[in-house]
Amino acid sequence: MPPEKHRPKRQLIVETAFRLFKNNGFYATGVDLIMREAGISKRTLYQYFPGKNDLVVAVLAHYQAQYQQHIETLLDRQNRSARENILAMFENAKSWFGDVNFHGCLAVNAMGEYAGKDQGIEQACLRFKEWELGVLRELAYAIDTVNGEALAYKLFVLLEGMAAIAQVMKGACPIDVTAMAAALMD
Repeated sequence: MPPEKHRPKRQLIVETAFRLFKNNGFYATGVDLIMREAGISKRTLYQYFPGKNDLVVAVLAHYQAQYQQHIETLLDRQNRSARENILAMFENAKSWFGDVNFHGCLAVNAMGEYAGKDQGIEQACLRFKEWELGVLRELAYAIDTVNGEALAYKLFVLLEGMAAIAQVMKGACPIDVTAMAAALMD
């Protein structure tokens, strides 16, 4: 993919690294490949990111921002109930998990490659998962103010478990995760 001349360099580097990390993994993607794909020099890369791990943290922030925007667009808090919004999230996840280009959650993948090795990366992964759980928590409390926390965690475990299964099995889940989410809420 040729670099776009009008895009700021930092953004170009992050978006290029995001694509490469998502498709190839973090360790398998070297800075030389990122520089080549982005059409930048080593000096330019290190001007924005002193090390690869700094770039990984920026990519995880980019991933979270994209996903947050997607979820905010998906949720319709004015016209749908919290229950309907949760089901919409699971329907969306179901199509995402069935995509042949699904390589798992980037935050989970980063944690798998960097656990115990880089606190900044671990914190970026934790921020992502806390945000994700927070969305479910907000919706779950709107459904059940007494057991909202437990419901949020159950939905979170279901979502994370299905993502892991889809990543390993390389295909759509043979059971209906949306129906499972509905059963948890009933």
